[in-house]
Amino acid sequence: MIELLEPCIELAQSAGAAIMAIYKKDDIGEQEKSDHTPVTKADLAANDVLVAGLKALAPDIPIMSEETPIPALADRKNWQRYWLLDPMDGTGEFILESGDFAVNIALIENNRPVLGVIYWPAKETTYFASYQNGAFKRIDGNDQQINVATPDNLTLAVSRRQKIEAVSQYLNMQFTTVAVGSCSLKACIVAEGKADCFLRIGPTGEWDTGASQIIVEEAGGCITDAEFKPLTYNQRESTENPDFIVMGHPDWEWQKMINPHQRAV
Repeated sequence: MIELLEPCIELAQSAGAAIMAIYKKDDIGEQEKSDHTPVTKADLAANDVLVAGLKALAPDIPIMSEETPIPALADRKNWQRYWLLDPMDGTGEFILESGDFAVNIALIENNRPVLGVIYWPAKETTYFASYQNGAFKRIDGNDQQINVATPDNLTLAVSRRQKIEAVSQYLNMQFTTVAVGSCSLKACIVAEGKADCFLRIGPTGEWDTGASQIIVEEAGGCITDAEFKPLTYNQRESTENPDFIVMGHPDWEWQKMINPHQRAV
């Protein structure tokens, strides 16, 4: 499995290059999908790079991507191993030209992420991890192992345009914030200790958490649903996630700090 890591990093960076070739151009081909979320030429270009590369790398491993039709559960429920892709997490950020978008590649085995790569093209930064081998951040070809922060003052990773009240109602203590765009990048900020927690309230897909989960776990944290139960992969007809929580150091008393049963009015 670890032998797949470097080829996946190279593929993620190639997909990132395809995205950046379209970024800030006059015609990004923005459209609305059937679920009312946006898609652009960059999403599709990145998807083409990833799918072709992964098929060449491991022809026997099936691929599930946000940007390709999802097979029915009956056709995929017995997959023991598959790729889970979000070719560009943060399409809205790409459209707004914030730079906060990322390429996500995860390898799922027996319904759990075991390998993850998240590439931040605008920063030329790669986060990656594989099961029981630690989590790392690569910049300028240099790798640094990353870990969640030890408990101090609580720092929450939030969206740049999200109202703080949308998440503060779930917390039972004071906190500071750090803002970054896409879901996966907020999870990486927790994994490297620049934030302690990220609460995601609203629709996401399994591809939004696959790579993030293994990176956060290998850095010492965890991701659960809003009831502190494990996320599931490829076990339901719908690939939509529940609300979820990215938590850093296990010494925080998360279940006392976060009120999962409270809901927005």
